[in-house]
Amino acid sequence: MSSHVLLADLSVGAAATSRMMTFLDYFAGVFTLLSLTAAMVCGLTATDRLVLTRRLRVAMQSVHRATAVTAVGFLAVHVAVKVAERHAGPQAAVLPFTGGTLFAVSLGTVGADLLLLVAITGVLRGRFAGSRHPWLWRVLHSTAYVCWPIALAHGLSAGRRAHAWVLWGYGLCAAVVALALLVRALSYLGYRRSLRLRRRDSRAYEPASVHPAALAGLSAPSTPSVSASRPVTCAARPAAPAGAGHRPAPSTGPARPPRHAAEPELRPLPLARPGSGW
Repeated sequence: MSSHVLLADLSVGAAATSRMMTFLDYFAGVFTLLSLTAAMVCGLTATDRLVLTRRLRVAMQSVHRATAVTAVGFLAVHVAVKVAERHAGPQAAVLPFTGGTLFAVSLGTVGADLLLLVAITGVLRGRFAGSRHPWLWRVLHSTAYVCWPIALAHGLSAGRRAHAWVLWGYGLCAAVVALALLVRALSYLGYRRSLRLRRRDSRAYEPASVHPAALAGLSAPSTPSVSASRPVTCAARPAAPAGAGHRPAPSTGPARPPRHAAEPELRPLPLARPGSGW
């Protein structure tokens, strides 16, 4: 009795394993492409500086990393299932165009290698930032733009004939990635334009250069001029002679001081003496 139960349990487990392998054989590659598409879209959206705030960009970067890790996980399952079912050899799963594999299968191998390269560069981003060539990280990480269309071509050409809903799903993925690329290009152009305007405004308000000799002249102590330090003297009017019996001729008016001359000193008016005829 126990042997029959054990055989029944083994048959149920084998049936479940067979169904799971069949499901993964059909959909592991599809899930890999969907996760890779989501990683591409989130990575392109995270670079936007016109619409998204800093907090939203950080959130999109987190989703980008999570979907990239999910894509790598589904890729490992997809390769393991294909090798276990003898659809591809272990060597063909690593090295493309070897072992007499089909061209479509080799495209999948190229896409898998590029995806692993992108994932490794994403993990080692801090190491690249502190190296002598930080631009190398961007070059290597940009191979994702090559990895995605190769994976799309592999999914459409390798294996069994795709159903209509699969074709519509791949077309939707292509449209979403194209839209994300357009947003990325517009964001980059807008950022460059705002940067040029900022530089032009800073140049317009840039102060004029001053010669060092002029600055030295301004900082030197000023010396008083000779004309300012020289006292200005005015000749005194001669006093009237004593015993003069006639009134002096009236003047036509006060004498005008010469232009740019000093003001005359104020003197008291002389009083008339008794018996002088005034």
